[in-house]
Amino acid sequence: MHRSLEWNLPGIEGRLAALRDDLAREQGRGAKLRRWTRNIDTVLAKAAGASAEVRPAIEADLGYSLGGREQFIVAMFQSSTRNLFDEIAEHARSGGWCSLADAELRELAGLHEAAGALAWIGDAALKVGILPAIWDPDVARAGSLTENRKAYDRNSNLARLCDRWNLYEHRIHFDPDASRSKRKIDHVKGTLVESVFGILFLREGLRGVASAAHLLEPPAVRNH
Repeated sequence: MHRSLEWNLPGIEGRLAALRDDLAREQGRGAKLRRWTRNIDTVLAKAAGASAEVRPAIEADLGYSLGGREQFIVAMFQSSTRNLFDEIAEHARSGGWCSLADAELRELAGLHEAAGALAWIGDAALKVGILPAIWDPDVARAGSLTENRKAYDRNSNLARLCDRWNLYEHRIHFDPDASRSKRKIDHVKGTLVESVFGILFLREGLRGVASAAHLLEPPAVRNH
């Protein structure tokens, strides 16, 4: 029997709200603190939107719950968020104004690493979970399994599902989009979808991933 797995996430949104309040009290001390306050507001708004608007639609598609809202919110964090929390932590150490401990700020700075871990878990789970969808009992065509798998889990195909779920628009980030090529955007979109499947695997195992594989059926296969 599969054992559901979840990280211990002790109130990520509560920590962000506390940090926002701390910054709001201090923002009269400089433009940098005002910028940090606006950035935390952005993170909180993105987190609320992802949980309230995106997650229910994804769960309806998957046919499974993704569990607590915070693990899904963590999946939305991008690496560009790290600098924000590192800067705040450095300032807080010398200022004594922050109600969060240094370790709590470091955890916020590392949330993008947790998102990355969810993505590689999802990537690994998909490689096996889509097997029932691409299986061909004809041993002479066994060599086609690799190509069929690639058609399902390549970034350009994962990006279609990302667009359906509006994940890219709700990711939590501070990097500019203008400099990104389509290939790089598809990579980010693919990673976001893999993160969702990572959560699904942790909760439901390969059975859950396999049951949702039809969502990634490439157009060429569907129209065959």
